Amino acid sequence: MNLPASRLLGKIDARIASATNQHMFDCALAERACYSARQGNFDAATDAIAKIRSRYASNPDAEVTILLNLAEGLVSYFRELGFAAHDKVLRAHALSAALGFVRLHALTAAWLAQMDFSRLDLPATAKHVAESLNLSARDDHSARSRASLIVAQALHLAGRWDLASPWYTRARIHANSDGDELTVSALMHNMVSMRLDHFRQVVLTETGDKTAGAYALVGIDSSENFDHLIGTSTLEELRPIMRARFFSLNGHVVRALEIYETHIADGLTTSLARLQSDVLSDLAWCRMQRGQSARAREDALSAEKGLSVNTQLDDRAATHSRLASVYLQLGETDEAIRHQTLATSCWHDFALLQGKTVDLFVDLAETGKSALIATNQASSQP
Repeated sequence: MNLPASRLLGKIDARIASATNQHMFDCALAERACYSARQGNFDAATDAIAKIRSRYASNPDAEVTILLNLAEGLVSYFRELGFAAHDKVLRAHALSAALGFVRLHALTAAWLAQMDFSRLDLPATAKHVAESLNLSARDDHSARSRASLIVAQALHLAGRWDLASPWYTRARIHANSDGDELTVSALMHNMVSMRLDHFRQVVLTETGDKTAGAYALVGIDSSENFDHLIGTSTLEELRPIMRARFFSLNGHVVRALEIYETHIADGLTTSLARLQSDVLSDLAWCRMQRGQSARAREDALSAEKGLSVNTQLDDRAATHSRLASVYLQLGETDEAIRHQTLATSCWHDFALLQGKTVDLFVDLAETGKSALIATNQASSQP
């Protein structure tokens, strides 16, 4: 399959080809490693990082070191979709700030915000987003596309599509201006993922608009088709889980079970470990609807064991909601009541978190439309 050329990658490769000294060459090569990490080409990224590091082992270069730390952080983040990458990016951020590399300072702040958000550390997310947007120039598309996407995600998490939508548009405009199809991919995935999370909240709490997830499957299909077109694989493992969740929430238990049993037969991969409790509790619920009570109970026990400090609050709430239903159908009333009590508490705390999210991002939300106008004007200039 011949993949379409990436404009962003083409620009990076042009800088590599036109470099007039080793420093310029290695900075561009490190940026290419960042791109490879985001694309899911981890071997290429790791190989490039090792080769560059070997050249500077005895005489480190600050700018190269910043880019290498960022690249290593991105490899870790996209390979594991977890929390271990934060320290590497934090080092890159601290060094770029200390040495006055403003472009890299803005870019690393945006990626720190992404990693803060993955942990739902919302105060840190807001701080680093604001830092990135304040430091970056209007045409600094790499930093601004990522920072704008995070604002959109945060406001979408809070259930405020009206506030999130202008920021999704802003992120897309910056990404398109940069020729960065990988950020467009992330935008498509995150938008449908947030919609599906909101739909899960509606179904499991029996509050809100149940049409919220009506187009989620179309979004999953569109995101997958786009990623096949551009040749990225970083989100590949998540999509079956999203499809299964969509079907289970809509009551299509057989289809959900088929997907779960196909894709998690040997357990969840390291990159999906943080979703273990959510996935297994939903699997247990699906089994229960099919009369597989013994296996449902096994999965329910494993789901609760899978809860950890890294389990996000909404995933924890969803886990307890599903387990309450499973144990009620098993006739284990005390366990059902225990999990329902925990679910109610978690959903309450998550609703409070959603309100705090709007408060944290309200200033950015209020300026979102004017920022979008400025972005549109900048993108239309010759």
